[in-house]
Amino acid sequence: MIIALLLAAQTIPDCADERIAMAQMADAIEQRYVLEDKALSAASRLREQSEAGQLDQHCDDPKAFAQKLTTYLRTQMEDDHVHVEYAPESAGSGDNDWLEEWRADAAGRGFGVKKIERMDGNIAYLHLTDFYELDMMRDSLAAAFQLVESSDGLILDLRNNPGGSPETEWPVQWTFMKAGAPLPLRRESRSGSLPDLEEPDITWPRYGTDKPLIILVNRRTFSAPEAVAYSLQAQGRALVIGSASGGGANMLGDGVAVSGGWKIGVPEIRPYSPHTGKNWERTGIVPDIVSEDSEAIAKAHDWISGKLESKRAAP
Repeated sequence: MIIALLLAAQTIPDCADERIAMAQMADAIEQRYVLEDKALSAASRLREQSEAGQLDQHCDDPKAFAQKLTTYLRTQMEDDHVHVEYAPESAGSGDNDWLEEWRADAAGRGFGVKKIERMDGNIAYLHLTDFYELDMMRDSLAAAFQLVESSDGLILDLRNNPGGSPETEWPVQWTFMKAGAPLPLRRESRSGSLPDLEEPDITWPRYGTDKPLIILVNRRTFSAPEAVAYSLQAQGRALVIGSASGGGANMLGDGVAVSGGWKIGVPEIRPYSPHTGKNWERTGIVPDIVSEDSEAIAKAHDWISGKLESKRAAP
């Protein structure tokens, strides 16, 4: 009997380190999360669940524990930008192993430019699968926009694009706007409005504002590419075709290192469109024309072709 109890005790993981880390994560959420009411509620709930042992599974596997906690917090907070990772070898709170792995694969992914095609009717198709940092992606974007510049209409495919850098998203949307136009997005934190971003210095050809533009999205379009689609749709510059996107608007601050080698990413900024007063958090981009992925390109091509035909027929 005593031996059985000892063996059973040995199989119960010691979660002391994880509970200390969760307490520190709760503090980070309470102090940093962009929506104060939700921050207080989520932090309180995390402390309760930790103290009750409800999150003790996988204490013997730090990476599995991080994944479980990420899933729990995203469900609890209704924010898919919140994340926990186990990265004890990282040099600082802003260094993330998963980001380094993503960057390391940039060349194999064409630095985010998957496909460029000239379709019938001089309609261009451009598929961007990632928004890497601008220094990494600048040359590929410049080449892509040079190739599509002479087209009469463009299909910008942002499907299956999981996001990336806001510093790349910003000039991409301005590529389809006039220089000196009103700012398409503004930002705020818990403390109030943040200074407006400056209009970017675009080093590639602007596509202009007169030629038809379709943006394709789906459920796996998330974060930075959603900003492009939402902003241009809100301005009336682009028509969106596809299915509702992932719904990740709130923007992360620097990762917060906690005890035990874990880190938590907490959204600290809320972007919004001055045209709508809203953003795409949780709702995603609502397409103007709903379409399955298999039909989206054809629908986009037909729509642009119709626009161009009407323009040519006009007196």
